[in-house]
Amino acid sequence: MHSEDDNLQQCRSLIEEKLGWGAGQQWQNGDFEALSERIFAETGVSLSVSTLKRIWGKVRYDSAPTATTLNTLAQFVGYQNWRSFRQPAPAVHTVESVRSAPEPPVRVAPNRLPASHWPWVIGLLFVAGLVGIWAFQNRVKPLEYGAISFSSRPVTRGLPNTVLFDYDAGDSNADSVFIQQSWNPKLRFRVGKDGHHYASTYYYPGYFRAKLVLNDSIVKEHDLYITTDGWLGTINYDSIPVYFPHQQIHRHKTVALTEADLSAQGINLRQTVPSVSLHYVQPLGDVSGRNFVFETELKSTFNRNEAVCQQTGIMLLCSNGMHFIPLSVKGCVGQLTLSFAGTSVSGKTNDLSGFGVDFSDWVRVRCEVKDKRVTVLVNGQRAYEGPVDGNPGKIVGVRYYFQGTGAVKSARFSDGKTRTVLL
Repeated sequence: MHSEDDNLQQCRSLIEEKLGWGAGQQWQNGDFEALSERIFAETGVSLSVSTLKRIWGKVRYDSAPTATTLNTLAQFVGYQNWRSFRQPAPAVHTVESVRSAPEPPVRVAPNRLPASHWPWVIGLLFVAGLVGIWAFQNRVKPLEYGAISFSSRPVTRGLPNTVLFDYDAGDSNADSVFIQQSWNPKLRFRVGKDGHHYASTYYYPGYFRAKLVLNDSIVKEHDLYITTDGWLGTINYDSIPVYFPHQQIHRHKTVALTEADLSAQGINLRQTVPSVSLHYVQPLGDVSGRNFVFETELKSTFNRNEAVCQQTGIMLLCSNGMHFIPLSVKGCVGQLTLSFAGTSVSGKTNDLSGFGVDFSDWVRVRCEVKDKRVTVLVNGQRAYEGPVDGNPGKIVGVRYYFQGTGAVKSARFSDGKTRTVLL
């Protein structure tokens, strides 16, 4: 049986293999920022950069990872939870398994079977072979189903929010039934075939495509939109975030999380620097993620301890993906990673120096996607231009990430026809 340390090492190795970024021991802060984004995009759970650094031994930490952290890492590599990841596969008794644990040698007398018995033995073997072929051919039955239903509804507005799934898969020959929370197959949970209800709590806003899966076939799906009630601020803990509603973070024509806000939650910024977010997830009409202009002014307002790089991110949420624009102080641009419709651009192998800024003043960012190309201007200067090959769907909201504290002064979308002002 593997120890918990062995299981964690195996999980780290699977994540490194999935990402293809090389050994985790060589990763820099920007890599852990990018990993945090990937995990959040695929599992809906935010693991902070400091937590991921502890998992990879970059930061000393004597306590064991929380159950939420372990479950999230397991889901990211394709398992339902940590228990299913660490549970060894059941033993299969085969010829090889018997040979792997040999008994002491036993002297066997030579075969004395009379020659007249051989036709019976051959006949029995032939019949056994036919039975084996029949059993193999009938081992997997084709999926058959009739009237299948699948729907969902959030129980409230805002966050956190429990979604009630209603389903009926009784009119089928399926051996197993699953509800998948989004387009990500790792967020798939088994439910009773004879059941009709399943509840799941969402702690972050976003756009999800829920699916009903019979055996391994998707038979029903629908969109699920978890929105905010105006602007929402969060401290992004590994399990349940701390929420700051619109009226608390709206200050002097800006939205902001301040040191006073964090101190009121018992956070000592001299000891730890949490990841915080400002969210606006509301219907924006039919603004396409392949044809839009986004303009914003923002500022990172904390630069001590672990936040010396002031790494900041703008995530444009779409119905089938996202765009991600990072910022930092000029000396840390090598740690940044851009992402547009699933295509990543690393600051290690590309010139992202244009995303290095001075946060002592407001930073202006303009992102335009048109004709399958993206252009990003930072403070009026071109910081990046490149192709956008994927189709992320329509834009459904925006999320800002800060180390410690930060503020947003303006945010607006346009698509040539309409203009939507968020702030």
